[in-house]
Amino acid sequence: MARSSDTTHDQAASAFNQGVDHTLKLLHGLVPLDAWMLTRVEANEQIVVRAEDHAYGIEPGTTFAWSHSFCIRMLSGQGPHIAPDTRQVPAYREALAAQPEPIAIGSYIGYPIHDQNQGMYGVLCAMHPEPLPTSIEERADDIESAVRVIESLLAQRRQLDELEREQEALRLEAYSDALTSAYNRRGWQLVLAAEEQRCESHSLPAGIIAIDLDHLKTVNDEQGHAAGDQLIATAAQALLAALRERDLLARLGGDEFAVLLPDTPADHLPEIAERLSCAMEGAGVAASIGFACRTVNGSLLAAQTSADEAMYQNKRRRRATTRPRDHGA
Repeated sequence: MARSSDTTHDQAASAFNQGVDHTLKLLHGLVPLDAWMLTRVEANEQIVVRAEDHAYGIEPGTTFAWSHSFCIRMLSGQGPHIAPDTRQVPAYREALAAQPEPIAIGSYIGYPIHDQNQGMYGVLCAMHPEPLPTSIEERADDIESAVRVIESLLAQRRQLDELEREQEALRLEAYSDALTSAYNRRGWQLVLAAEEQRCESHSLPAGIIAIDLDHLKTVNDEQGHAAGDQLIATAAQALLAALRERDLLARLGGDEFAVLLPDTPADHLPEIAERLSCAMEGAGVAASIGFACRTVNGSLLAAQTSADEAMYQNKRRRRATTRPRDHGA
């Protein structure tokens, strides 16, 4: 990638990570629980983005089962933000009992972190092996101030990420498909590599949607390649109109498209895929669709493979239940 993009990416990663690390260190000094963490929620996983840990061996990338967590119970109002003695809170005792492996959490703190783009980003949380004095409750204002600092750092990182993507788009204009104005295969490889770097640096979610047009060969054979090209162009126009500003469309082959959904949690993918499907159907284009989200320990390339497999499963189901339309779309 170009040096300017690398510089912007380094700025975003460094400013965010250093800012959060500094905030967690300050919190540990003010409220000395052994582990302070910024976590992100993805499907049923609570992923540690940054950590100040002195007891549990927690580091960035560590995951916990979200359904077994104190945090999900805190967010639902079953437990307080600050629990000096978790044994006194039934919901937190339940969470401890649900842990697959024994873990000592005598005291707990948890506050939601909101993202102006996505709603709730995750949770600022802390835990300590032993109960602590109730005086830690007096630090609620300090902790809430730290929440606001982290949310400001998150907003700043979003701005830098968007600037980086804009720079990439300008640089990659040459890697566009003449028929559709979408990225070509080389352009797709470059944007995928850049987004993978962001995902790794910030523990960000991202999704891939794979799309394959139905009956293009039939249209080419029966109506000519000009009609086939029109079908491809119509599909691309419908997709581009239905995508969000930050989403990226590529044409990878004759009738094959892919969409990169940056910073998009897994539970958003079905709705986006349905919107794209409806957009193409409204334009008179039939297509098979599959989608997958980048996993914590995986990659965008692995997500693309999974999305392709899901798309081909969808195509087989469609072939088993439908016949080609007369106009071939």
